[in-house]
Amino acid sequence: MKIAFVTNLRAPYRTLQWNEFARIPNVQVTVYYTDRPGENRAWKMTAAEGYDEIDLPGTQLGKAGRMNAGLHHIVSTHDLIVIGGYEKPAYIALSLLCRLYRKPYILLYDGISTSRLQNEHEGYKHKLKSLVIDHAAAVFGNGEVSRRYFAEVFGYPEARIYNQYLSVDGRTIQEIARHRGYHREKLRNNYGLKPEEQVLVYSGRLIAIKNMATVIEAVGTMTNPVTVFVIGGGEQEEELQHQARMAGVKLIITGFLSRQEDVFEHYMLGDAFILPSLIEPWGLVVNEALASGLPVIVSERCGCSLDLVKEGVNGYTVDPNDSGQIASVIEKVFTDLDRKEAAGEAWRLTEQWSFEGSRASFTELLDYVQKTYLTPSQTPRRAVWKKP
Repeated sequence: MKIAFVTNLRAPYRTLQWNEFARIPNVQVTVYYTDRPGENRAWKMTAAEGYDEIDLPGTQLGKAGRMNAGLHHIVSTHDLIVIGGYEKPAYIALSLLCRLYRKPYILLYDGISTSRLQNEHEGYKHKLKSLVIDHAAAVFGNGEVSRRYFAEVFGYPEARIYNQYLSVDGRTIQEIARHRGYHREKLRNNYGLKPEEQVLVYSGRLIAIKNMATVIEAVGTMTNPVTVFVIGGGEQEEELQHQARMAGVKLIITGFLSRQEDVFEHYMLGDAFILPSLIEPWGLVVNEALASGLPVIVSERCGCSLDLVKEGVNGYTVDPNDSGQIASVIEKVFTDLDRKEAAGEAWRLTEQWSFEGSRASFTELLDYVQKTYLTPSQTPRRAVWKKP
């Protein structure tokens, strides 16, 4: 089966996922990128193994997005098209070409902020999305939030929604975690952190929507001191440093780390992790924190909160606008959680949300597509949504 994945850009986690998919027997994978190569973040990438990568030329159509050349060729030369969304001109054109040439396509979907589950039921954008979604052979969506979105908002059949189990390099993180003590001591010394300091880690960009200002506000009201440690950087660095100084909060910002292993090592100096985003389709940094064995505090608006947070076991969800609640939950993470139980649940989830798990789910999806669309004489087997 010749499969074309069409998505926007390269990313370390995605390369590892496709490396895994390329190992499926009797499958030939080609990945096409719609964005300009220079638009990627400056990640150091893992090499593609077993599949080809092609950057598509294209033209920017204002705010609507980029339209690419070569779409007709992709549809005509592949058995199955995997489209990385439904809103960009290139994705819409691909869905129409697939219908014209009677080629099955599936939607690849990484998640949606839980806050958007209730407010996307009408308007012309909803109708435009429906045109792409309704004719998809299946949806390869990430987690419970994707299931709810497609089934409840668009009325898409649950039987054809497969869990993507989008993941991170948990194996590498856990290997690093085997030497937690070494990395913890080395990095704490590097950043002037005492062994007994309670350190709350955040990983990602420092932009307004990530909501770290509310975390600093919350920590500033706490009786017991907590150090806020940011793995990353961004446009809010100076603003947040000033806020932290005024609030008496110790804030350390590493700046952008391009090497994934360096990011993973920095998790080891922390005692807990927080993702307080106002909007977050998923939140793969939570997968990383769990693989590191850290308890997590996650905004209830993050897509991953429905699958990866077990309340009172491996962490808590919070209202990202309630600094008082955030302060209370930070205190609970450091005082109430059973650290051993939290780490055990975190690693169990890491085993489930893995590239191997993603490959197994995708293999089931391919079996359904093969029997339903590519060998019409056979009776299609009903696809079953497997909730974690």
